[in-house]
Amino acid sequence: MLDFIRHHWYDLGVISFIVSARYFHLNRSKLTTTQKFLLLNFMTVLVHQFEEYRFPGGFPAAMNMGVHSSERPDRFPLSSQSSTFTNVVATYGFYLPPVFFPDYVWAGLAPILFGFGQFFIHGINMNMKLGTFYNPGLASVILMHIPLGYYYIRYMTSSGQLTGRQWALGLAYGAAFWYLMLIKSTFGWLVDYNSPYPFYPNEMERGGMAAWIRRVRNA
Repeated sequence: MLDFIRHHWYDLGVISFIVSARYFHLNRSKLTTTQKFLLLNFMTVLVHQFEEYRFPGGFPAAMNMGVHSSERPDRFPLSSQSSTFTNVVATYGFYLPPVFFPDYVWAGLAPILFGFGQFFIHGINMNMKLGTFYNPGLASVILMHIPLGYYYIRYMTSSGQLTGRQWALGLAYGAAFWYLMLIKSTFGWLVDYNSPYPFYPNEMERGGMAAWIRRVRNA
């Protein structure tokens, strides 16, 4: 069961997306505007993860082969275990709770800001290291995370909910999440050169990213 989850958590996210869309539809008259934004943000990160790992996929290859030039790219530094842990915790522990507790504005602001931060990861850092204009996950960042984040901040500011204190708390919370989940966990505590949790070959080859990296570096 756990092995299935390690290699299909992003597919299971489709179920979460459908349930969320249904919930949004059935409760659209009850949800506040803030909650609608935050629920859409939760759904956006599900799309983002699906783009990274399923269609077109290829994020494990882009990260391990392209960014880190790993000698064991199927498991180092990113493994199916660390990827599952980080993404599942981020999705259901970071993005989802603010939907049901919208009065904690800082908690909702942090994942919105994290969406903007994804542009630094995908749009700048990874593209520079890969020598590309696209990598798995970038489309959803540009087409969904950034526009949604812009309209959320504009609405929250105009409605007086996004105060200086909320900005400070949101930035601090987002920075703490970034540091603990990405730097310390995903690429720190959970890194294992001999990890027993490799990505499957089909996960590595999706989207043609692995083949493209091999072709370019062997040219």
